[in-house]
Amino acid sequence: MYPILLCSIISLAILFERLYSFRPARITGNTDIILHLAQKRLWDEIAGEVKKRDDFLSIILDMVLSDTTNEDPVKVTEMYAKKVSSDIYRWTSIPGVMATVSPLLGLLGTVLGMIKIFTNFTEAGGNPMILAGGIWEALITTAAGLVVAIPSLVIYRYLVYRADRSVMDLEFVLEKILLYKSGK
Repeated sequence: MYPILLCSIISLAILFERLYSFRPARITGNTDIILHLAQKRLWDEIAGEVKKRDDFLSIILDMVLSDTTNEDPVKVTEMYAKKVSSDIYRWTSIPGVMATVSPLLGLLGTVLGMIKIFTNFTEAGGNPMILAGGIWEALITTAAGLVVAIPSLVIYRYLVYRADRSVMDLEFVLEKILLYKSGK
């Protein structure tokens, strides 16, 4: 039961940590200033502005504006966006792992409990009352595993959805900035 409890604690901890990380202020920050400066093509002012902030958009823009490779701005932006977007997806798969592991731990607990029951049943001379109480006790771990697995799966799917949405929001703003940079 303790490993199953640990799985539930891990899933909840990651949920709260990721919800904090998926705040709009952490993903794109206040885009109005940056978009206004990009529209006016004031790239030095944008570089100064993004150095003051710690949202993902500012991190990407800081890397793009500091890049000295003279490559296509679209390719450079995509490269740095992929690097930063991995931070957005960080830890999101762990609740999915907990959703998979929890029922298996519950099943393992049930099997070990059944082995214990049949050992006690044999030692007690075949008393059927030992079986009834023992089977009930052994099945608790399977139920506990499922109780943890189902919410963990929901948490996993929700976090993947939020991460995808955050990346889409980030891509939208970056594409808008790239349009200003290309002069269209």
